[in-house]
This record gives sequence, C-alpha cells and structure tokens, in this order.
Amino acid sequence: EAGEGVKFTAQVKNTGNRDGAEVVQVYVRKVGDTEGPLKSLRGFRRVDLKAGESRTVSIELSPDAFEFFDTSTNTMRVVPGEYEIMYGNSSDTPEANKLTVVLR
Repeated sequence: EAGEGVKFTAQVKNTGNRDGAEVVQVYVRKVGDTEGPLKSLRGFRRVDLKAGESRTVSIELSPDAFEFFDTSTNTMRVVPGEYEIMYGNSSDTPEANKLTVVLR
C-alpha cells in the first residue's frame, strides 16, 4: 500500500579467496515517469564477509523511498503505481537484479 515501507532482502556471497566487504545498493524508479530520474539510490548496507561466506542482507525502504515529484500537485509524494526496485554493488545494476512492486 502507498504510505507503507518495503523490506528488501538479498543474499550476498564473497566468492573470492580473501576476506572483504561489499556495499549492497538499492535503487527505486517510478515506472513510466519520463521526467524523473532513471533511478534513485534509496538504501544501502555495507557487509563484511569472510572468504566464501554468504549472508542475507535486509534493507528497510521507508515510505519516503517511493516519493517522487508529482507534476500534477507540484509536490514530492508517493504516487500509486508501478515501481522498480534494483539492487547490486553499483548503480550499473544487471537487468536480472530488478523486481517490480505496485503501490495502491
């Protein structure tokens, strides 16, 4: 529902031979918004991982993560509709790392 947050969860794995860290980034885009940004960084979490370790990472997207400029009201607000959530370790997220949510 519009006005409610979303809990995003992803599995992260260190496939290397050394301990390291990764930053999971979550982007949101309003589908069909031709005047808005292609994607907006709305959440991130740094994760330290030992070599070969996997971990589940959760990032809470608050309701304002879905706020975009609404030209009909000249305000920032959550407009019901379709949104894409993209995730990865950079803004160049693969197409496979995308899911769609519909806010009503």
